[in-house]
Amino acid sequence: MAGKPGTAPILRIGSWRLTFIGAAIGLLIVLAVLMKWIVELQVEAAQERRLSEAVAREAAARCHERTPLQAVRECLAELAAGAAARPQER
Repeated sequence: MAGKPGTAPILRIGSWRLTFIGAAIGLLIVLAVLMKWIVELQVEAAQERRLSEAVAREAAARCHERTPLQAVRECLAELAAGAAARPQER
């Protein structure tokens, strides 16, 4: 069959240009999916950061509600020590 004239293979790439264009399109699709995943990861991290910052602000506000200045300072020092210990836990 391969020796008969007039028969062409079913799947035939016309030239190296079509192969290159196909590979480039495939690469663009992979890059688009990767960018989508990275953006979603960044958005999720930003939401977590905003939540933790809101919790920290609320805790600091509760410290400032205390009456003696020494109690406020002790409370803020405890918050700072707790914040320094948290990154090591992850």
